[in-house]
Amino acid sequence: MPAVSENYDVVIVGAGHAGCEAALACARLGLNTILFTVSVESIAMMPCNPNIGGSSKGHLVREIDALGGEMGKNIDKTFIQSKMLNRSKGPAVHSLRAQADKQEYSREMRRTLEHTDHLTIRQAEVTELLTEEWQEGAAQKRVIGVKTFSGATYFAKSVVLATGTYLRARCLYGDVIQHTGPNGLQAANHLTESLKENGIELLRFKTGTPARVDRRSLDFSKMEEQKGDERIVPFSFTTDPDAIQKEQASCYLTYTNEKTHEIIRDNLERSPLYSGIIEGTGPRYCPSIEDKVVRFAERDRHQVFVEPEGLYTNEMYMGGMSSSLPEDVQYAMYRTVPGLEHVKIVRNAYAIEYDCINPIQLKSTLEFKNIKGLFSGGQFNGSSGYEEAAAQGLLAGINAAMFVLGREQVLLDRSQAYIGVLIDDLVTKENHEPYRMMTSRAEYRLLLRQDNADLRLTELGHTIGLIDEARYEALLLKKKQIAEELDRLEHTFVGTTEQVQQLLEQYHSTPLRSGATLAELIRRPELNYECLASIDPERPQLPQMTAEQVNIELKYEGYIKRQLIQVEQFQKLENRKLALDFDYNQVHNLRTEAVQKLNQYQPASIGQASRISGVSPADISVLLVYLEQQKRQEKE
Repeated sequence: MPAVSENYDVVIVGAGHAGCEAALACARLGLNTILFTVSVESIAMMPCNPNIGGSSKGHLVREIDALGGEMGKNIDKTFIQSKMLNRSKGPAVHSLRAQADKQEYSREMRRTLEHTDHLTIRQAEVTELLTEEWQEGAAQKRVIGVKTFSGATYFAKSVVLATGTYLRARCLYGDVIQHTGPNGLQAANHLTESLKENGIELLRFKTGTPARVDRRSLDFSKMEEQKGDERIVPFSFTTDPDAIQKEQASCYLTYTNEKTHEIIRDNLERSPLYSGIIEGTGPRYCPSIEDKVVRFAERDRHQVFVEPEGLYTNEMYMGGMSSSLPEDVQYAMYRTVPGLEHVKIVRNAYAIEYDCINPIQLKSTLEFKNIKGLFSGGQFNGSSGYEEAAAQGLLAGINAAMFVLGREQVLLDRSQAYIGVLIDDLVTKENHEPYRMMTSRAEYRLLLRQDNADLRLTELGHTIGLIDEARYEALLLKKKQIAEELDRLEHTFVGTTEQVQQLLEQYHSTPLRSGATLAELIRRPELNYECLASIDPERPQLPQMTAEQVNIELKYEGYIKRQLIQVEQFQKLENRKLALDFDYNQVHNLRTEAVQKLNQYQPASIGQASRISGVSPADISVLLVYLEQQKRQEKE
């Protein structure tokens, strides 16, 4: 029978947060792109928590924006509450978090996709990956397109897989099992076999979500109200802060108690997590309430965040109480929580199992090592979270485009971005559970702050082609203003005038005995750039974000310099490249475990090799000696 056959530059499979970023990147770079989704209603859907950002995740969103991605812009248009987390701590861990209007977030992203040139959206289930031999006799293949359930063929020069939690998905609570994707949407049940046939190793992971409840059945007087910040800070560097100041929705905080925990313990054997029904591995850092009660038995309560799903609905999200317990147990345990005594559930909590890949099959560019032109991003790579997904999707899309255009692939290392840390961890470490980004995973987090993501990455975004000239010129101006202001402060002296001494006394700072530079005063812990304005009449009018950089650069100068020296050492190892498809059995004196791991991972550099579990510092020394010997032999 005749079947549809079309040609594209890039095919994107999946329209979640990863797929949207990948599709937009490719289309904005001028490539003819098609984006497949099992349902157009699921574009940029938020099937779990109704927020973007949070600790370390806010860093990822800022970096996505700095490179030319869409997530930051989209949440700035659709948030209902915004809050900067960790304000009492140092700037390295400040993280922006915004509650989203879930339906509006999805709608707005779909609107952006539909108005992007070179981009086609198609509702269809992709069932087959089409590949061919790359070179005669070579083990490596190359991707040439995909086939859908209807038999239609879509040929492409590159393909990005971003299937999220849909592959052979099933949702579970108690003994109820539904073979659907999140929110009851159609699962993708046929692609798995094609991936296996192409030699792709798959894992089975699990995640979960709490119940959604009816706002009208809650008693908020028994909960702690959580308001947003008075002054809203945008995610996107392109958003005008004054344009997004608005009235915000409230969230609420309550707690479980011993009665809640007793109900959970009494019904553990009815949870598919403990009865053996669930096969997949869940995230350690985002456990279900059953897991929390078992693993933290000494705790007499756990936080429950009651968050609105949007302005369009009465549904509230029970953050911190994800579960796969039966329906009757869910009612019983929720009703022990203060404020939830008469709760009515709109959607039951459930666990979801799905197929994903072992990410060690990927290069740091997110291209499969054994299938040229095939890239992968998002939860399909064994990660969790909307922000982690979008970050990977953006890089996978960029590199799929670079592949088609014949341009150099884009690599982000651990010293450049949280995105670099995320991807490096995925491709070099054994992940036995969904990976979640945390600030503690970044060694150079004082350099990789969310506030300086534009200074770190926007120039690269411009080189790629996702940042326009106007934005790039604005970045250059910002860098110039920061440098000039730092220089001015280092060379501007203030004396022991009454005005100066009064200001120092006001902030409980030691009075001056002789002159000091403004820079020296700003470095004092109790002072900052802003509070010295009254004794600095020559100060230029700088944008708030520029002034913030000046303050941080001065106050943390010593620590920043120390980390820059560490980065220099790190880069030396990253620049020592290793051959791909190399047989490490040829290197004498490597331990057996190191040989096995190096042959399995095929690291691109000495630095990457050093981060592989099972490769010791002694093994790295052996590799360095081997490289030197090879270099000398080549010269001879």
